[in-house]
Amino acid sequence: MSTPLPPEIRAEPTRHGTRYILPRRQTGALKAFGCATIAFGSAFAGFAVFWICAAAFATQRGGFSLGGVLFAMFGIPFVLAGLAIIGFGVIAIHGHCEIEFEGGELRARERGGPFRWTRRFQLASIRRFMVSSGAATINDQPVTTGPLSDVGALMAETDAASPRLVVMGYPRAWMDALAARLSADAAAQRGKPLGETLSIAPGSTMEESLVKEDRLEPPHGTNIRVTQQGDAVLAILPSTGFKGQARSLLVFAIVWLLISTVVLAAFVAASVSDNVKGDKPPWFIFVFIGLFEAIGIAMLTGAINYARRKASLRASRTDLMIVRQSPFGSKTFKAGRSDINFIRVGPSGTTINDVPVMELQVHSADGKKHGFFAGHSNEELAWLATHLRRTLNVTADEGESLEPPRQDAQS
Repeated sequence: MSTPLPPEIRAEPTRHGTRYILPRRQTGALKAFGCATIAFGSAFAGFAVFWICAAAFATQRGGFSLGGVLFAMFGIPFVLAGLAIIGFGVIAIHGHCEIEFEGGELRARERGGPFRWTRRFQLASIRRFMVSSGAATINDQPVTTGPLSDVGALMAETDAASPRLVVMGYPRAWMDALAARLSADAAAQRGKPLGETLSIAPGSTMEESLVKEDRLEPPHGTNIRVTQQGDAVLAILPSTGFKGQARSLLVFAIVWLLISTVVLAAFVAASVSDNVKGDKPPWFIFVFIGLFEAIGIAMLTGAINYARRKASLRASRTDLMIVRQSPFGSKTFKAGRSDINFIRVGPSGTTINDVPVMELQVHSADGKKHGFFAGHSNEELAWLATHLRRTLNVTADEGESLEPPRQDAQS
């Protein structure tokens, strides 16, 4: 029996299954934001068009110039960017979403007037759907009345490192029903069921819900190896390479060093050149830029350390040992079972694009917190934490009741 949908969501049969057409979003006060977005995009694109026309007129007055044409075409990407901003505003004001399976993909297509925006997900890569809820915020204050007071978001957990957004901006109950229907459709097309939909409670973030789950199955594509040897668990964590946090830090360090090196070279050239009139650059300028160079080198070193570090761990009913190795040395953490209060995944204190970087945390009986393996995916951290908790027979948080250790963990 198919899951009933709200009457506002229209289901239409297609060659490949069913298309779900959602109504226009009731964005309330956010329509003003959409209007402001359209105004900004129009001004942005208009200035770019003015640039193209002015550059073409100035460079072609004396006859055709290929260089002038290329110079004028420099404004085209800015016109496209302005149109994209306008499209976002139009969709925010009176856009709606259509979702369907087609050609081995799940496609979520946003429509607003002449503008289209499609999110694509390979059907074979979808593992389950996730639904979050909670009030929207305006100026960091929760919306307590109107259509935005109970909005939800539907996401797909795929083989990629992080869940991806399918659709948002509709009531939570609609997202729950749609997740159930899409799960059934995907199972019918794939020939096997998806995982159970994860429901993220109000007040909880996606990261918190993911890392609090018990995970017995290894995440897709992980290079971590976990083996069971009697009552003990062994895990090998190879180096992650330049991805995630390491890649972001590497790119930032390279850009930082390039800019500071160019500036330093310019001041050096000015100080030794005979063509520079007036006073030479003062000595403290070179010290100041040198500090920037040192910061860039430190960030580059940190990126290399993140990318090349590796670790191993061994847990039994009596103790835990974690060995971490990097190009700059190794560290060993040892703790007896009686010294461990609880084990969980929590924020490391570092954020990237306002998203907290999570780590495996061992909380000692004396109140100290020991963090490990920041930079690995949330799924990998939750998987390791599950193995450790079940082996050491500890909880995921202080004050939780102990469960009997289970012996059905799979490696």
